[in-house]
Amino acid sequence: MSNCNWKNIAMAAVCGLGIAAAAGPALAQTYPSKPITIVAPYPPGGATDLYARSIANGLSELGQPAVVENRAGASGIIGADYASRQSADGYTFVIGASSMFSILPLLSKRMENVYQHIEPVSILGFNPSYVVVPASLPVNTIQELVAHLKANPGKLPYGSAGIGTSQHVFMELFKQRAGVDVFPVQYKGSGPMVVDLLAGRVTMAIEQGPAVLSHIKAGKLRALAVTTPQRSLALPDVPTLAETVLPGFDAVTWFALYAPKGVPKNVLAQVVPQIAKTMQSAEVKERLGAVGVEAASSRPEDVVKRQAAETAMWKEVISRAKISLEE
Repeated sequence: MSNCNWKNIAMAAVCGLGIAAAAGPALAQTYPSKPITIVAPYPPGGATDLYARSIANGLSELGQPAVVENRAGASGIIGADYASRQSADGYTFVIGASSMFSILPLLSKRMENVYQHIEPVSILGFNPSYVVVPASLPVNTIQELVAHLKANPGKLPYGSAGIGTSQHVFMELFKQRAGVDVFPVQYKGSGPMVVDLLAGRVTMAIEQGPAVLSHIKAGKLRALAVTTPQRSLALPDVPTLAETVLPGFDAVTWFALYAPKGVPKNVLAQVVPQIAKTMQSAEVKERLGAVGVEAASSRPEDVVKRQAAETAMWKEVISRAKISLEE
């Protein structure tokens, strides 16, 4: 204040308002002043990695490089925990699948704590999931698969990208609705799980397009059904579970960008519109659409509402399946 020549209280107020008005643009212009890190909490090769690299390319347009850092493990908790402990300055973000913040806080005290120290920025997209089997498995329809599973109760493994992931809880919902008994084999992400699925070391999986569409089109995997209420644009000939064996079945994975809680509003004022621009670009829509992903964007509060609704939905599934996550 000593730098201002105050003559009276009125003049002080005018001067103060001028400083505040000038400070906002000045702060905004200083961001970004160093590289931005996008944490992908799963290994390369899955949907999270695809989103992370798209967002990194988009945020780089703000004037500084944005790099992807893969920190896999514990169903994504390791990467999310790391991101939540970084400075809330807009230089660290983390990509989260819907399961990470709608499901894992129900299973993990560590993840519940992480959730208290992180905030949503924007939804990034929606991923249909497919019921897939190795091409070597002698089933050609979802009806034949259900019959095969019922004929071998408790004997057949399915692949999961980690405890509490969408690949895990979608399968448990499928099991409950279809009345079948298969057991999970847990992996650190979609990439290594799909490797074993291709080799026939697991019988089936419910997996998102980015990890399996290329293998389906190459004839190495067979898609028997899609989990969304409508058929996928990427595989329009594949029926939905709802229209075949499980009426009303509806499960979709969405992805969002999060940041350590307390990111300055002037930073979000740049990042949120840039994400919208990135996800609406023809290039990103084409790239994601090729693997069956619907690109999207949103306000932070929209993510909060969607999370709350899905947490309530999955709580019952988790309880019935007795899913637990060892800490």
